[in-house]
Amino acid sequence: MIYKELVVYIDVSFREEFTAELLMLNFESFADSDNALHAYMPANRWHDSLLDEIHKRLLKHQKSGKIQLFRLDVREVTPQNWQEQWERTITPVYAGKKVVIRPSWHTVDLAVDTIDIVIDPKMSFGTGHHETTQMMVELLEEYCLPGMNVLDVGTGSGILAIIAAKMGAAYVAGIDNDPDAIADAHDNCKMNNVHKIVRLYSGTLKHTAHVIRRSFDLILANIERKVILDVFGDITDRLTNKGILLISGFLEEDYSHIEEARMHRKLSTLKTIRRTSQTTDTWIAIAIQK
Repeated sequence: MIYKELVVYIDVSFREEFTAELLMLNFESFADSDNALHAYMPANRWHDSLLDEIHKRLLKHQKSGKIQLFRLDVREVTPQNWQEQWERTITPVYAGKKVVIRPSWHTVDLAVDTIDIVIDPKMSFGTGHHETTQMMVELLEEYCLPGMNVLDVGTGSGILAIIAAKMGAAYVAGIDNDPDAIADAHDNCKMNNVHKIVRLYSGTLKHTAHVIRRSFDLILANIERKVILDVFGDITDRLTNKGILLISGFLEEDYSHIEEARMHRKLSTLKTIRRTSQTTDTWIAIAIQK
C-alpha cells in the first residue's frame, strides 16, 4: 500500500498539540525529527482539500501566536521503506569545531581529537540537527572544562550531557520530566560509554532537588522560552559562584524576556549566538555567568 507522508515544519513546542489535530484528520502514525513533524495516512484516504485544511489551521495558530513560521511538504512512501527513508534523513552532524553526532548506522572518518557522539533517533528530541543543539555544542566547547560538575535541564536524548561527559566533566546530572526521554537517554549514555559519569533523573528541577543536592559549575538548558523563564530562578540558584549557564531553545523575539530575567538576577552575559533555521526562524543561545 502507498502512504502519504505529510512533513510539517513547526516549532518543537507545538508538535504534540498539533499531532492531536492531525489524528482528528485521520492521520494514523507519526514520527518526530529535529526539524519537523512527520504524519502518515494511506494514499487512498488522502485528498488535496486536506492540505488546504491543515494550512488554514496552521495560519490560525500563527495568528494566535502559538507558532512562528511554518512550512508543509507532502510525498508518497511505501511501508517497507519508511524506516529506510527515516534513517536516511538522520545523517551525521558536525557541530562546533570537533564534535560529530551520528546515528549508529553511519560511520565517519574521525580526526584524532574528534568527539564522536552516537545517538539513534527514538521518541525523544535531540539528534543534533536542530540549530539550538548545534549552538549549545559551540558554547560547550568554549565553557565546559575538565573536572566540572554539570547539570543538563531537559536532557531529552541526553545528547548535551553525553558531550559534556566526553569533554571531561567529572559528574553530569541530566533531568527530564518525560520518562520515555530518560529511558532513551540511558540507552544513549551506555552506547557512548559515559553511563558511569552521567546520572539521569525523571522529574522537574524542583522534584529532583532532594536527590541532586550539589551545586553546579555549568548548567545546560536547551528548552523552550516559557519553561526557561519558569525555572530561571531555580536554575541560577543551583550555580556555584562564577558558575555558567548555557541556554537555548528560544527565538529572537523572546530575547527581551530572557534579558529581563537575567538582569533581574544580576547575571552577566558572556556570549550570544544567533542562527537562522530553514524556516527562517532566528534561534538564540546565550552563555550567562553568575
